[in-house]
Amino acid sequence: PGTVTRWLDVGIAAVIAGVIGARALHVALEWSYFTDHRNEIRHLELGGLAWHGALLAGIPAALIMARLRRVDMRAWSDAAALVWPVGLMAAWRGCRGAGCGYGYEVKTLADWPDWLVEELPDVYGFIAPRLDLAAGGILFGGALLILAVLLTWRGWLPGLRFWVILGIGSLGLALFGFFRADPAHLWLDHRTDQVLDLITLLLCTLTGSALWLWDRRARPNTLTF
Repeated sequence: PGTVTRWLDVGIAAVIAGVIGARALHVALEWSYFTDHRNEIRHLELGGLAWHGALLAGIPAALIMARLRRVDMRAWSDAAALVWPVGLMAAWRGCRGAGCGYGYEVKTLADWPDWLVEELPDVYGFIAPRLDLAAGGILFGGALLILAVLLTWRGWLPGLRFWVILGIGSLGLALFGFFRADPAHLWLDHRTDQVLDLITLLLCTLTGSALWLWDRRARPNTLTF
C-alpha cells in the first residue's frame, strides 16, 4: 500500500501541475483574447487546454515529487507510457464532441469511405461533411496503447517507454495537423501545435537517447531491447 500511495502522489502532482501548465500555455497563445477577458482565465469549464503545457509543467512536478517520495521515476514513467495513449484517445473523443480538432470540409460524403468522413460541426457550430480526424485520432491512440502494452509485456526498453510513446504520438499529431481545419496561430508558416509537436518529438529523442547512452555506460553488456 505504501508503494501505491507514493506512486499516486507522483501522479497527482503531475496531473495538478499539468492542468495548470496546459491552461497557462493556452492563455499565453490566446492572449489577444484573454487580455480583454481575464476573468475567464480561471474558468476551465469554458475549455482551452494546451497539452504541450501539461508536459512542460507536469513532468518537472512528477520528477520533484518522485524524488520527495522516493519513487523510481523511470519505472513510474514506464507506467505512464500505458496511460498516455488513453489520455490521447479521451482528448480526441472530447474534441469530437466540442467541435475542435476537425478536418477539412469535403464536397460530399459519397466521395469518401464511410470511416473517413462525417457530418461534423466546426467551432461556430456549422455542420458540414468533414474529414473525421477525431475518429482517426482515437484509432491512433489505440495503436499507441497496443504498442505500449507490447513493450511492457515483452519488457522492452525499460525506462524509455514513455519517451518512445510520447515521441511517436507527437509525430503522429504533427502529421494530423496537415489535415486540420480548426483555427490556429502560425509559427514558421505552420500551425503552432505542429511546431510544438515537432519540438516535443525532438526533446523525446534527445531525452531517450541520453537515457539509453547512460544505461549503456552503466551496464555496457546489457541490452535494453
